[in-house]
Amino acid sequence: MYNEGTRGDDMLEFFDCNSKIGYASIYENHITFNKELLKYFSDAYRVRVGIDVEEKKIFVFLIDKDYALSGEINESSLLKISLSKSYARISSRALVEYILKAFSINLQPNGALKLMAQYDEKKKAIAIFVGGEKVCS
Repeated sequence: MYNEGTRGDDMLEFFDCNSKIGYASIYENHITFNKELLKYFSDAYRVRVGIDVEEKKIFVFLIDKDYALSGEINESSLLKISLSKSYARISSRALVEYILKAFSINLQPNGALKLMAQYDEKKKAIAIFVGGEKVCS
């Protein structure tokens, strides 16, 4: 019988039903997050997006209304979000163009780029994996 910790499995990553992988799809004018990530947007009023070109990740920080309106964050860096029962969306052509240029991605007209994404507990943000790989935290 398997007993966790007796086999030196501290380097293994075990499947957990509660940590499902989500997806973010980048289109010409917006980024859409699937239902798996929707729960993280429940208290969000705006988002702030940062990129890490070296790690090939996009971070979407979810900002609640009080913090967004506090004046502590430059208003021009806050983006509106749209929510439905099955997805969340950031509509911003300028953001998409910035991301595509930063990561040297060519998106075909009317095309989309579907990338894995997961909530990052350390950064308290949704991480989109531009490199394709998923690194668990």
